[in-house]
Amino acid sequence: MAPSPTIPDPEVPAKTTRRRFTAAEKARILDAYEAASDIERAALCRRERIYSSLLSRWRKQRGSGRPLSARRGPKPNPEAVEATRSQKRIAELEQKLAKAEQVIDIQGKVYALLRACAGESADGLDLPPWSKRSST
Repeated sequence: MAPSPTIPDPEVPAKTTRRRFTAAEKARILDAYEAASDIERAALCRRERIYSSLLSRWRKQRGSGRPLSARRGPKPNPEAVEATRSQKRIAELEQKLAKAEQVIDIQGKVYALLRACAGESADGLDLPPWSKRSST
């Protein structure tokens, strides 16, 4: 008994997805298109399922020096990008400052403890300025 041929699914997907071409695919198709005759160009467009207007857009993009991988759409606001970068840097520096203040505070306490262990009274100690703030 021969296997039955597969029947295509007649159901149409609810939402189609837009085709996306990589930069390498764009370059390959453009090179083949430019090297072909008029009839071969039409066959290439049918085979790749693309319109010649898309090819002309890719040609303009490549001719202007922009990479073929560049996407269309709104460009990111450079001021917003810089503001975000600055905010991240400020947060990072504030964390470093908090850590440095903790280290300085601990060093002052260790200094006072060592002086106290040496037999000197804590009142008469010549404490560094950062420790005087916490002891008052």
